Formats: sequence, structure tokens, C-alpha cells
Amino acid sequence: MNLSIKEIVKDNKANLSYICNAVAYYNIIIKEKTYQFEIDTTEDEWKTTYLYPEQKAITLMRWINKCLKNDKFIRIK
Repeated sequence: MNLSIKEIVKDNKANLSYICNAVAYYNIIIKEKTYQFEIDTTEDEWKTTYLYPEQKAITLMRWINKCLKNDKFIRIK
């Protein structure tokens, strides 16, 4: 994938797709393509964080970066 973090988060929204086994899956539409990334909600930092159905992608940038590094930011459509 040749997307930069700036392209992913700039002016984009992340939409909660589903939650399974304490992992939240968010979708982001970038240039008419849909990408998905996951957030492990059992991590300590989530004790003080809220999950919203729709958020600015930039607010989830730390998890997006983590998924990019671990090949978990995937294109689904």
C-alpha cells in the first residue's frame, strides 16, 4: 500500500464497523476505496478512551500507525 499517514487521516472519518473479542474494527474511505484497521480495546489506554460510531481519523492516528506497521491496515473494497 502506498498511502501515507497524512493521506489517511487528513479530512477523513473513521466509522466503527463491528466489535468482536474486544477488538474494534474501523473503516475509512480514502479515494473511493475502503480500508479497515483494528483497535485492541483491552489495552490500558482504553480505560480512559471512548469508542464512537464515527470519529475523525486523525483522533485514531496512533492506532492507524500501529496497524500500518503491523500490516493490519487492509483494503477491503
